[in-house]
Amino acid sequence: MTLSVCMIVKNEERFLEDCLNSVRAVADQIIVVDTGSTDRTVEIARAFDAEIHTFAWQNDFSAARNESIKHATGDWILWLDADERLLPESIPEIEKCLKPEAKPLAYVVQIHNLQKDGRNYKLSGAHRLFTNHRGIRFNGRIHEQVVYSLAQLKGEERESNIRLLHLGYGLDDAAQDKKNRRNRKLLEQMVREEPNNAYAHFTLAQNYGLTGEPGKAVKHYKLAWKLQNFTKGMQASLLNTMAEAEMKLGKSQDAARHCRQSIALIPEQVGAYYLLHKMAEEEQDDEAAIKWLQELYRQNAHLQSAAKRISTDVLFDEILLATKLAGLFIKTGKRDRALAELRTVLQKYPESDEIKRSLLQIASDSGDFALAKQILEEVQPTELPLFWDLLGLVLLKQQKFPQAIAAYEHLFGLQPDHLPTIKKLAGLYAKTGDRDKAEALIRHLNELTE
Repeated sequence: MTLSVCMIVKNEERFLEDCLNSVRAVADQIIVVDTGSTDRTVEIARAFDAEIHTFAWQNDFSAARNESIKHATGDWILWLDADERLLPESIPEIEKCLKPEAKPLAYVVQIHNLQKDGRNYKLSGAHRLFTNHRGIRFNGRIHEQVVYSLAQLKGEERESNIRLLHLGYGLDDAAQDKKNRRNRKLLEQMVREEPNNAYAHFTLAQNYGLTGEPGKAVKHYKLAWKLQNFTKGMQASLLNTMAEAEMKLGKSQDAARHCRQSIALIPEQVGAYYLLHKMAEEEQDDEAAIKWLQELYRQNAHLQSAAKRISTDVLFDEILLATKLAGLFIKTGKRDRALAELRTVLQKYPESDEIKRSLLQIASDSGDFALAKQILEEVQPTELPLFWDLLGLVLLKQQKFPQAIAAYEHLFGLQPDHLPTIKKLAGLYAKTGDRDKAEALIRHLNELTE
């Protein structure tokens, strides 16, 4: 079976080449509908033998999407945006789906939305792969979907293991704000045109949340909840995003109630546990913060390989979670649990400097040199200054001065202007009778402090 990849674009030279590279191995036809680019977007698309069509922008994403699929000749259609990439492991997953089907069918694709920190993801899902020539079309002025036409056609919806990486939420503040404001006008227009459309209120509420207007967000979340006929996953998503807005308004009791309601609907999630953890942190309830973070951690590990159940769920960097949990264990006097947690994660990520740094910091802060020596044996030498500083301290404690000098000389090479390092090394030179080196370092120290 053949596949048409359909896109709408405008001034996407920054993203388009990588996007098209990610689908070229599986696409039999690439259709690019341009809505007014003034940069190299069209030139890049032509380099991939894409079919270029122009379309006057009508403030309606569905109209532009429907224009793109009008030109599709493939048996199946995959639609995506320029700031998305098909992950390499998803190519065989797409090929598994490209089979003859007797009725309209759409596959839900998982989208990993990279956040600005470059480490964590918000998850979403959309009907991105569907049968062509079966009457499936887009609806919605913005946040356009094919699910409504699929339902009218009595078609079928299936989950898939196809994954897209979305880079758009990693935009700088100015670009993101511009995008949010553009979307706001379309969403408000959609709500005016369809006041009883629960999804329109839901997406407008999300936009208000993104632009720092939680009061307006909660108002439309409540309207969406009253009107909704959503699946359990969408209900849980609505409850989580409403809880997040309520937290910003200081309504922690309402937020906690909605989080628990969300968990009752979909226990296999991360978002609600994360919000409960954040509320516990804000209330300085360390034990509750640990409890919710541990559950979050467990669900996050499950979601790494399992299909998500909530369209707006989140996926966290595991190393980040481990160091945060260890920090809470230390704060509550549970040093051994912190060490055990970090050691477990280090086995999984043996090259993680962040985990090594956390282990070494615990040893250093504790003043337990036996523990420090044990951890130094576990952690392979790296270019981390903390490692060499701690190694020097351990060797000093053991009165192994030549070895301690070697450790601090390495540390001095890493950070030649670090005053405490210079003082320690100068002191060691003086202690071992190497006055010339000690005096040279003292002169260097004086130059830095003048």
